[in-house]
Amino acid sequence: MLSQQDDVLFSDVRLQEDTDYFIYIGELKTDGLNEFVKENLSKIHQKKFDYISVIPDVMESYPHRNVLVINPLASTLLAQTRKKFSCRISPGDFAGVVSYSSTVLDLVRFLVRKQGRLYVHVFESLPELTFTRMPGVVLLGPNGQVASMWNNKLYQLQMLKDTVPVIDYKICSGVREMVGSMDEAVRAWPDGVFVSRPYSAAGTNSFIVRSIEDFNKQLPLPQSTYFISRYVPHEFDPTVLGVVGNEDDVFIAAIADQEIEGGNMFRGSTFPSVLPFKEQLEIKEHTRMVGRVLGRSGYRGIFGCDYIVSKDGEIFFVEVNARKQGTTMEMCCTLENLLPEESPSLMELEYYAVTQNRLPSNKVEIKEAISDLYWRTYNFKVDREVMTRYFLPLEEDERELFRQVRKNGIEHKMIILEHVGHGCSVKPGTFLGRVLAVSRTREILDREIRQGRRLLEESITGTG
Repeated sequence: MLSQQDDVLFSDVRLQEDTDYFIYIGELKTDGLNEFVKENLSKIHQKKFDYISVIPDVMESYPHRNVLVINPLASTLLAQTRKKFSCRISPGDFAGVVSYSSTVLDLVRFLVRKQGRLYVHVFESLPELTFTRMPGVVLLGPNGQVASMWNNKLYQLQMLKDTVPVIDYKICSGVREMVGSMDEAVRAWPDGVFVSRPYSAAGTNSFIVRSIEDFNKQLPLPQSTYFISRYVPHEFDPTVLGVVGNEDDVFIAAIADQEIEGGNMFRGSTFPSVLPFKEQLEIKEHTRMVGRVLGRSGYRGIFGCDYIVSKDGEIFFVEVNARKQGTTMEMCCTLENLLPEESPSLMELEYYAVTQNRLPSNKVEIKEAISDLYWRTYNFKVDREVMTRYFLPLEEDERELFRQVRKNGIEHKMIILEHVGHGCSVKPGTFLGRVLAVSRTREILDREIRQGRRLLEESITGTG
């Protein structure tokens, strides 16, 4: 049993003598992947495993025991106002505070002494997660320095311009150079100009302008390097999940269609993709080639690639996500239900990639078109500070939901995931919850998602 310390907002860690533990570092939205990791480690090492989740999410309740919540901003707001706040912390900042947490470091040292080896599972490998370099600690994910290098969009474009179809772009060394280039860019690219800083995700640090007036509304901007690129009108935003075992062995899981709001803000995904089979094959091959380039640089583990498909069917590469994607859990559940029973999960593939520099020989990719398993997700972020009125509890385990629809004859079902709970102030840009709809037919998904969004909207009121 570990005592709660000042750097921890919440802890219910209780360790069992007959169990080995791994630690998960990341947001609650991918915490469900730990069940796959747990099963994989238990199978490989022939012993009982469980996990401790170190997360920043402030919730009314958590889906399992052994949760450790670290969120300095939420802790400060609680001390100042005596109110519970749900607020996001950037992945890099979170990795840094976790690495300096005396509670986490004491736990790591204790588990290494007890077990001889401690696995650490992460949503995203980051250089700031320094404790993963301690003796006896094994990171179940790509090297943090290599992943950070590949998450730089300028690096991606320069390294992959001869591998995949890249949209026309220009690098600007600062705001002044970008301002000087914008007149020409707007004239040359009348459909719009996409502006981004090297590190951006889900709509942050990027925007689209279609005129100088649009651009002037964004000023002043931080002093930084930017790149500007031609905005391509398109109908589809496919995303692909894969695993790099080495430079010669890349696994492609599946393709989903992203839901993008405002031209650059990710809100969810739908599976399977509605793209024609030919375009899907082409996108998979592009992704495999990207994975091989990542593999040559030393990258090992799960990654994602995003694309756009123009109205005339032309495919363009958008970015690499050198980490797990937001729908990795849904992809794991998909593969579990569509592939042969003994096929390795994505978590097992990543384990062998990271620890043995290879993928297991019994891996299986999806080859046929999907006809009886469909899903869609929606991430509900608030754009203003709100107060939650009541709690929307998780009615069903996500993994079990997929099994019921696929194997038990249930036609469709929708669940709310990670609702923050009642009586909580939710800061702008924070997830209120996520909606997941799973069905045996595509047509029902939109209705189910609308219902979930309505339930989430009704659970909040006014400002916090």
